[in-house]
Amino acid sequence: MAIEAKQTYFAKSLSGFESLLVEEITSLGGHNVTERNRGVYFDATEFEMYRILAHTRLALRILLPIIEGNIENEEELYELVRSTDWHDRLSLKQTFAVDTVTMHSKMNHSMFLSLKTKDAIVDQFRDKYDIRPDVNPKDPDVRVHLHISQEGFASISLDASGHSLNQRGYRVGGGRAPLNEVLAAGLIKMSGWDPDTYFVDPMCGSGTLLIEAALMAKRKAPALLDQEFGLFRWPYFRQALWQQVMDEARGMVIRDVDWIEGGDNDVKAVEIARKNIRKARLTHDIKVKLRGIDRTFIPEGKGIIMCNPPYGRRIGDQEEMRKLYKTMGHTLKYKGRGYTFCVITSDVNFKEHIPLKPKSIVPVMNGPLEAEFLTFEIS
Repeated sequence: MAIEAKQTYFAKSLSGFESLLVEEITSLGGHNVTERNRGVYFDATEFEMYRILAHTRLALRILLPIIEGNIENEEELYELVRSTDWHDRLSLKQTFAVDTVTMHSKMNHSMFLSLKTKDAIVDQFRDKYDIRPDVNPKDPDVRVHLHISQEGFASISLDASGHSLNQRGYRVGGGRAPLNEVLAAGLIKMSGWDPDTYFVDPMCGSGTLLIEAALMAKRKAPALLDQEFGLFRWPYFRQALWQQVMDEARGMVIRDVDWIEGGDNDVKAVEIARKNIRKARLTHDIKVKLRGIDRTFIPEGKGIIMCNPPYGRRIGDQEEMRKLYKTMGHTLKYKGRGYTFCVITSDVNFKEHIPLKPKSIVPVMNGPLEAEFLTFEIS
C-alpha cells in the first residue's frame, strides 16, 4: 500500500493564539507543526488536511503555499509567479481571485500587486492555450493569497478554506459588537475550561461564547455547520475523501449537553442569541434567559463563568459602568464559589472597579480594539 505524500500548509490565526493553534493542529494529526507569527506551518497528507480544516476552531484560514522567494519589485513578483505551473491548480473553466497582504515599505500597493500576480497567471494560460481563465473577486473558484514581508519575501498560496473560518455560518444576527468566533473559541481554550463542566455567560449578547462552548462540549466540528470551503472547487478535490472526514466527524458528536447557561438583560440580544443558537442546531444544548447580572443563575459545581461585558464605547456612562462592575463582582463572589471567572474587556478601568483580584491578565485584540483577558478564581 502506497504511503500518501505529505504537503506543507500554513494555518493562519489571531495574534496570541499561536501556541494554542500548535496544540490543536498537532491533536488533529498535523506533523512538524512550527509556530510562526499569527499562525503555524504544518505537514499533512490530504486526508489529514481535510480533517484539520473540518475540525479547527482556532485557524482563520488554511493555506497551501505553492511558491515563495525574495523579490525587490513588482516585475520580480511577476516572474516568480509565472515560474510555477498553474495548470494543475486552476482550469480554464474556473474563475480565480488574488488577495494581497503586504508589509513592504515600497511594494505597498496591494491592488497593483494583486494585478501583477493575476497577469502572471493568465499570461501563462494565454501562451499555452490562447485563452485565459476569468477573474471573479467576489466568489472565485480558486482564491490565491499573496503575502509580502517587510524584507521582501513573497509567499503565494492557495486558500483551502475559501473564506475566513470564523464565519461558521450560524450568525443570523450580530447584536452589539459581537465577538469574532475564532477569538471566542481561543479565549475558551485559553481559560482551561473542561468541556464536561459548566459554562456560564451572564452577559451573552448574541451568544457567540455560548455557541463555541457548546460546540466544544459536543465535540462537534465546525464543518458540520453546513459550511462550504474553497477546496471544494479545486480541480483535484476528492469528494469521497471529504465524505470520509465528515462521516468520522459525525461519529464523534456526543449527546445533548445541559451545562451551558446564558443570560442578558437586553431583550433584543436574547432574541438574537436564540436565533443564532437555533441556526447552529444547539437549541437543546444551551439555555438563555432574559435576566440582569444580579439574577444570574450559576449551578452548584464547578466550571467557567465568561463574558464580554459592555464598556465605554458601548454605554458611555462611567458611573453606570462602575455600578455594573461592582454588581458583577459581588454577584459572582456570592453565587460563583468554586468557579473560574474570565472576562475580555477593552475598559482599562475594569479591574480597578470589580471587587475581585485577577489571577492573570493577558493582552488580546478584540477586532481593532486593544483588550485584556482577565482570569479570577472565585473562592
